Amino acid sequence: MARINLLDWREELRQERNKEFWITFALMIVLAALIWFLVNQVMDSRIKAQDARIEKLNTEIGVLKQQTKEIEKLKKEKEELIKRMDLITDLQQSRPEVVRMFDELVRVTPEGINLSSWKRTEQSAGKDQNLKYNLTFTGQGETNPRISEFMRKMDSSERLQTSALKDVQKQTKGLPAQNFTLEARQVIPGKENTEGGN
Repeated sequence: MARINLLDWREELRQERNKEFWITFALMIVLAALIWFLVNQVMDSRIKAQDARIEKLNTEIGVLKQQTKEIEKLKKEKEELIKRMDLITDLQQSRPEVVRMFDELVRVTPEGINLSSWKRTEQSAGKDQNLKYNLTFTGQGETNPRISEFMRKMDSSERLQTSALKDVQKQTKGLPAQNFTLEARQVIPGKENTEGGN
């Protein structure tokens, strides 16, 4: 006996298409979920890699900061050592200079000048200049020409230079004399001069 399909072929086609649609829809949902999962994994791995780089950079920055602090500490220690070395050099250099200054002072002081006191203070000078000391002499001169001669001899000296003559007063008691205060400089030749002579 022959089979007869009573269903309309259009209805069958519509059901077939409806079935294909739901299958395609399900596959698209699965594919979208798979793509979302893969993108999520890739982005997570990139974020983790970036976090690892940032952490490494922060660690390196911490190490560099520590090294910078150590460098600054070493620079300060170096500056202190240089200051100490300069001070020791100045002290070693100035030790014989006092004797030389007295020797020079004896040579430049003419007869008729009596020095009663003197004071020496250090004058700040740059590294390229000679080391200098300010001197203040007080004393008596028989006459003004004697005081002028004292100043001229001091100016012609290698280690002494006059700066200013102050407070010249005539003595009222005893022998006639002029009381004076003379400001001068003691010049200590610097390293440049000694190195240039070698």
